[in-house]
Amino acid sequence: MFRVVFTILVAALLGWSMGKVHSMIATTGWEERFNLSRETLAEVRGELTNAEIVQQSSQGTPVVEVVGGTEFNFGTMQHGEERSHEFLLRNVGNGPLNLEMGTSTCKCTVGNLDKSVLQPGEETNVKLTWKAQTIMPDFGQSATIITTDPTRTEVKLVVRGKVADSFVIEPRELELGDVSDSEGAERTFHVFNYMDQNRVLRDFLWIDENTRDFIEIESHKIDLDKAQFPEHATAREAFEVTLRIKPKIRTGPLSSRIRFSTDLYEDIGELEVPVKFRVSGDVTLVGGPSFDVKRNRIDLGTVSSATGASVNVWLRVKGSNTDSIQPVIDSVYPEQSLQVTIEEPTIRSGTKMFPIRLEIPKGAPEANFPGTSRLAYGKVVIKTNHEFSQEIPIYVRMVVTK
Repeated sequence: MFRVVFTILVAALLGWSMGKVHSMIATTGWEERFNLSRETLAEVRGELTNAEIVQQSSQGTPVVEVVGGTEFNFGTMQHGEERSHEFLLRNVGNGPLNLEMGTSTCKCTVGNLDKSVLQPGEETNVKLTWKAQTIMPDFGQSATIITTDPTRTEVKLVVRGKVADSFVIEPRELELGDVSDSEGAERTFHVFNYMDQNRVLRDFLWIDENTRDFIEIESHKIDLDKAQFPEHATAREAFEVTLRIKPKIRTGPLSSRIRFSTDLYEDIGELEVPVKFRVSGDVTLVGGPSFDVKRNRIDLGTVSSATGASVNVWLRVKGSNTDSIQPVIDSVYPEQSLQVTIEEPTIRSGTKMFPIRLEIPKGAPEANFPGTSRLAYGKVVIKTNHEFSQEIPIYVRMVVTK
């Protein structure tokens, strides 16, 4: 019996000792944080004296809770727009909770705490304000709140979101489809300014030097019709840019870019709009499954020099001058590994079809044109005496091995 009683007493004493140690550990960190030589927020406001703050350590344990979470996403903001969010902090413990503003990122404005001391069950708001002035597409800013919760001495509040481009281009890319070599084409796109001041678009340039003489680009400011552009109702101003493709541009696929800048060139840099189209007309290349008609590319694949390989494409000629059109081979590269011949045409319903035979002959030297980049292709140039289709390129993917 004595042993049983002794065991119970020892267990009770041990439990009391552990609880005391835990309390000391919890309140020590609390006292150290808020019993420094500097004044706390509560002291500065005259809400509590230093002695009262220290005395609170024996009045229970505070527990901080951020209602709704410590992060908030503003979504997409326009450049220069300012938004705020209030985080709600609540004391869900059984002792007074002291709060104090800690550090914050330089681009995030933190409002004052409504209350610096929360009794059990009380709550307060912390407002974070962000102004979207960066040109980076994503942002994340934060502020730290120091607390007397012994298990959570710091609370990091974070706001995130996206910033719309300073200048928004619609559409981002021009896909023009087929363009007639005898008629040309005209397309427009729009540029929306989301800056806080009116701006200027300038220095428009068509990147492809080979076709630059066939391109005209004009820009002018237009009224920002919110009914026509509801998704850009908050933009400051709008510009309409017109791309004109003149007749007689070479046939085949064309991929280029419109590059331009603004009066904020040093801050924003250059803007670009990719442009893709295919010029077709009376003279057009057609082919089988190995021929990419959109890009004038043919795939001969990997070929052994011992066996060689060949493939045909056809030059289709139609229109009022069909009888007088005669294609010729202007250049072949690599000429040691690739042979090209134009054979006699067949005529059907007023249309001429010239077979063009591309051949890697037996015994051809090794060649490596895998098509992994724009420059990694062989090239054949066909010329005609047609008014609008005087030069037709064929790009060749080919790897010749021993």
